Amino acid sequence: MADARSARAGFGAVTALLAAIGTGWILFLMALICADVLSRWLLNAPILGVAEMVQFSIVGIVFLQLPQTLRVGGLTRADVLFARIQSRAPRVACVMQLAYDLIGAALFAIILITTWPLAEQAFANREFYGSTGVVQIPTGPLKAIIILGCAALVVQFSLLAWRDLRIALGRARPAVSAVGD
Repeated sequence: MADARSARAGFGAVTALLAAIGTGWILFLMALICADVLSRWLLNAPILGVAEMVQFSIVGIVFLQLPQTLRVGGLTRADVLFARIQSRAPRVACVMQLAYDLIGAALFAIILITTWPLAEQAFANREFYGSTGVVQIPTGPLKAIIILGCAALVVQFSLLAWRDLRIALGRARPAVSAVGD
């Protein structure tokens, strides 16, 4: 039991690191946008590629931060019906949560599996995003980030599903805060 907890805590550190990288990326983009605005205002010369970099970065940031968001229970959802079911039939709610977590794991496993060959192709063909001769951002690293984020999401959804299964079978009690298990 202690080994499982330490493994979950270790994985939590990984998701926190991914989220921190995503946050650092956001800070970099904010500085880049501010520099672009100042450059346009003071020098009448925009920094080439800022718009492309921002568009490109949003996907990477989401996939870096989503596993930690899931881990801490921060995904947006409507809980009105679920909360009512949970108060009246906790086991039914637990089975519903288990189904949600298994579907989430399956969905991100599918995204991972279908993105893998696209990443291989992007690296092999040296694909890029942007305009030739102006701004060229390689797409392979972004696809690798998507794969990494999906893998972390599959693991996190699986950990949550395992917790829900144990609760549904009566082998564990629901925690006051189900964060991270």
